[in-house]
Amino acid sequence: MKMKIPEDDVSLSDGLAYMVESSAYSDHISGAVEAKEVSKLLRTYCLSTCHNHRAVNAANASRKNLRVTGIGATVCTRHGCFIPHSIVDFQKGEWFMNIDYSICQALNHQSQGICSTILAYDVACQWQTNFMKRVRDSNHLQVPEGMDIIAAVGKFHLSAHKPEHYPQSSLNFMEGAGQMDGKIINTLWAPLNKIAPSAQEMSAAHWQELRDDHILDSNWKKLNTIG
Repeated sequence: MKMKIPEDDVSLSDGLAYMVESSAYSDHISGAVEAKEVSKLLRTYCLSTCHNHRAVNAANASRKNLRVTGIGATVCTRHGCFIPHSIVDFQKGEWFMNIDYSICQALNHQSQGICSTILAYDVACQWQTNFMKRVRDSNHLQVPEGMDIIAAVGKFHLSAHKPEHYPQSSLNFMEGAGQMDGKIINTLWAPLNKIAPSAQEMSAAHWQELRDDHILDSNWKKLNTIG
């Protein structure tokens, strides 16, 4: 919920763990593509290339009384660990401007020496179309120089796309992808969903720190049980 006196909300670890730093993220959102343009793009995509993706439909949802309508994250699809400084809030469903920020933060986190990366995203075929243009037009987005980004669609969602997207977006045909399904993030959301009811009336700072704590616990459990 929106706070009546937001200036009384003081964070003790803003941007120091898994959630992005609030002020920089807010600056990015305020200067990103206008909502009408994004909504039009998403509606066009939904009608032309997929079968009722919930993330796309939610982009036009109206929730005026809510400060946050959800969260997005970038994770390592091989190990299932959340990447630090890449968890973002959604203001009105899942928009490309939210995902762009999360992905750019993740790509710049300890990525020295990595020259190629595979990004699996439900609507990657549409997201990647103008991604680099959005990066160039933004003062808050940056991709490591020389890094080759290969966009893929997770195997669960691939059948909902046009047949011509299959050869270029399937992880089955990408060198280095192995047997990844591109949907490991869904297994990570399940435990986090349990804390949502108790967090609905928390302040923004409290909610941010709660998520950081639970995401840290998720990564710690992965580290200890991955073998």
